[in-house]
Amino acid sequence: MKQEDIQKPELKQKEEKHNWTDDFVHYWKYYLAPSRISLSEKEFIRNKIEEKIKKYGSGKKHLVKILVMGATPEYRQLCGEMDIPVTLFDFSRYNYEYLGQEVKNKPKEKFIEGNWLMTIPTENCLNENHDKYDTSHFNKKYKKYDIILADNALNVVMKNNHLILYANVCNLLKDDGFFMPRTFVRELNERWTGEKVIEEYRKEANGKPLYTWTFRHLVMAVYNYNLGFCVFKDIWTEIKKLHEKGIITSKELEEFSKWSMENREFKVYVPEREELNKMLKQFFTIKETFFGAEPYLKNMLPFHVLVKKTVKNGEVK
Repeated sequence: MKQEDIQKPELKQKEEKHNWTDDFVHYWKYYLAPSRISLSEKEFIRNKIEEKIKKYGSGKKHLVKILVMGATPEYRQLCGEMDIPVTLFDFSRYNYEYLGQEVKNKPKEKFIEGNWLMTIPTENCLNENHDKYDTSHFNKKYKKYDIILADNALNVVMKNNHLILYANVCNLLKDDGFFMPRTFVRELNERWTGEKVIEEYRKEANGKPLYTWTFRHLVMAVYNYNLGFCVFKDIWTEIKKLHEKGIITSKELEEFSKWSMENREFKVYVPEREELNKMLKQFFTIKETFFGAEPYLKNMLPFHVLVKKTVKNGEVK
């Protein structure tokens, strides 16, 4: 499908603030690793899919059910390479079709347009205070998946909605299925400034892709620890200050501008490492935690392999 064939969604003419829901997908090509999986992470996913293929036996890999939360091109590409059908679950068909242009080996795909928090009912999985997990009322009518992949999904859902998200995932996951979120995390007392980010970049990676080596740390440099998130437009404000101080060059400023963060209200939640594990353990058993081998990842993007807790096997009381 050609770009001009994709029907663009209507945008509010007077809207000055932007987030993921309008034109952000057009700038995704500038969002490199670590916002995209690395080669070592790709092989890790491949191995987990192979593990599920073995479950069904030779010649039956088409029976493996994979759901991707979002329209992640790299996950679609991998499924295409492995000739595995995949279902994409995203809020925007336009995003799904637009990002599909990056996929060279397209798999057999199904698309679900919806909201991760609202499309799947959750009231039967949470108590009335929405603070305790309850699997005894799982709705059994939903299609169940062997693997649910979620690249940075836990970062774009704010902390107060994580319980709802996890309950929805459990509704869609087979009892022996893997929920595999890949998530930016932070250390408990980790603090950054814009100056420190660039200083580290000059020392470790000068001349290498700015996004790959600075994005995550710039998020933390402007992170609002009281509110529990970073706003993209604040990153751009910090970048401009660095340029005004002569800490980054005009050429680097131009490269940063490609990220399209000015006036963008898009929020990113970066959970503290142990805080995330604690939340996940309310719903899942942590089967494995993988860290990519690439040096820019620095153990700050855990890839969890999670199996949901069930009443049947006595894991949930």
